[in-house]
Amino acid sequence: MKISIIGKGNAGCVSALHFNYWGKFLNKPIEVETIHDSKISPVPVGQATTLPLPRLLWQALGADVASKFSYTQKTGIMYENWGNKNKLIYHHFPFGSYSIHFNPSQFQRFVLDNLKVNFIEKDENVVSYDEIDADYIIDCRGTPKSFKGYDKLINPLNHVLLGSLPVKSNDVSWTRTIATKDGWCFYIPLQERVSLGYNFNDKVTSIKKAENNFKELFGIDTINAHFPFKQYMAKNPVIDKRVILNGNRFFFLEPLEATAVNTYQVWCQYIWDAIIDKTYTLEQSTKRIKDYIRKIQNFILWHYETGSIYKTPFWKYATKLAKDNRGKDLNSILKSLKDEDQSYLRSITNNDIEYAQWETWNINLWKEGVTKKNDISKYNYR
Repeated sequence: MKISIIGKGNAGCVSALHFNYWGKFLNKPIEVETIHDSKISPVPVGQATTLPLPRLLWQALGADVASKFSYTQKTGIMYENWGNKNKLIYHHFPFGSYSIHFNPSQFQRFVLDNLKVNFIEKDENVVSYDEIDADYIIDCRGTPKSFKGYDKLINPLNHVLLGSLPVKSNDVSWTRTIATKDGWCFYIPLQERVSLGYNFNDKVTSIKKAENNFKELFGIDTINAHFPFKQYMAKNPVIDKRVILNGNRFFFLEPLEATAVNTYQVWCQYIWDAIIDKTYTLEQSTKRIKDYIRKIQNFILWHYETGSIYKTPFWKYATKLAKDNRGKDLNSILKSLKDEDQSYLRSITNNDIEYAQWETWNINLWKEGVTKKNDISKYNYR
């Protein structure tokens, strides 16, 4: 079987990594090809992941991956000034586990340079799927030019400003997620710089005002880039049973909780289940991934429900939007957590209760953080 992947962004590289590795490991006759246009540059923003990607990198590329790839460890997410109970809410990973922060262009080149067996890389501009001789095509070419055939996902943000700071010695080992007057800002500590992203809604806050607030918050003089964004999901990510959308060509949601790369991996597994193992049909796998993304939408939206320390137009809008769109399935999980002990919840495995990428203890961390006072002195926060 030949699988051609169009695009070498994060989704393209994750797709290539997944099918190349599992094809070798399970001794499946799979040839993986990536086709990309080198004139298209990666998005200039630092990326953060959750736990599955580092494990796949280690499985596929070996124990010395750490010495070849520029990254920083991520031990969790620190929410600053969210809710109305605590200044800090730490969504940590299990003790002994970590994820990563990385520069997309370095990550993408590293992955493609190290896929050796049954792998071909081509630099071409694909105009038509008919040009590609493959059993399956995974299209990861980024944001679609038209949103006909896409559903809107519910979220209060639609614009981001990008900036950077110099590297700090002994910086934090987590992603900082900082509530602002206009939304929230990510702080991703990379090896060569700190990547900043100021997320807001340009229908509520003008771009000029957001820029001024961003500069004031971090003491920066320059905005590196800014762009509006839509949040969406393809009605059908499978086209004519041969072409399958992944990455931003399939869906986009804001970066809170770093859900993107993990969802690319999950979708690759669902595709594998359909076209290799045949334990599901493509129609069934599509239903599974769309349900998964809807749950991500709901979980992210829930973070806005209790507001922040700011009583601004954005937070009034975001809080109401979240309350008006609480997912019923998430609501039933929250009710079930009412009297459970945290140590018990940590013992529940993936085979019990989970909500998209979150297990019950993850969900309870946020619930406790926005409903109960905690002792912030336990965080080694700089």
